[in-house]
Amino acid sequence: MLSKLYEYIEGGFTIQKKILGASAVILGMIILLFLLVGDYYDLQKELERASAEMNPLFILMSLWAFLFGVLMEWKGLSYLLKGQFKFNWKLLIPTVILSVFVFIPNSYWVKWYGVSQDFYPNIFFLPETHMILAVLAGTMLVRSFTDNK
Repeated sequence: MLSKLYEYIEGGFTIQKKILGASAVILGMIILLFLLVGDYYDLQKELERASAEMNPLFILMSLWAFLFGVLMEWKGLSYLLKGQFKFNWKLLIPTVILSVFVFIPNSYWVKWYGVSQDFYPNIFFLPETHMILAVLAGTMLVRSFTDNK
């Protein structure tokens, strides 16, 4: 009888931990989206002025999107916080390369390649696709350190 009561109490704490963890992840994602949208509006103002202040804003937006991608992979993140690492080198190398590309502001892509009809430079020139790739890089980073089974 006492063991069943203990199991019931233990199960209740497990459910509370899961709800608390999911709530923290959702709250973190909402905060990151709020920061991302705020920086996007500031970036649009700086683009209208054509000032040099847009590069730090662009890097900051990439960071928020990257962290959003990390939070999207919340199960893998929980495994990492528990210390359960498993390296996937085949995924880590493209993740590092994509992360480097994502944190380069789009003004540098324009300087290096100009505005052209080629597919490759244009995916890094548009802020929307740039943010999608930043989210993908964050998700891939967590997946490269966890076992997805």
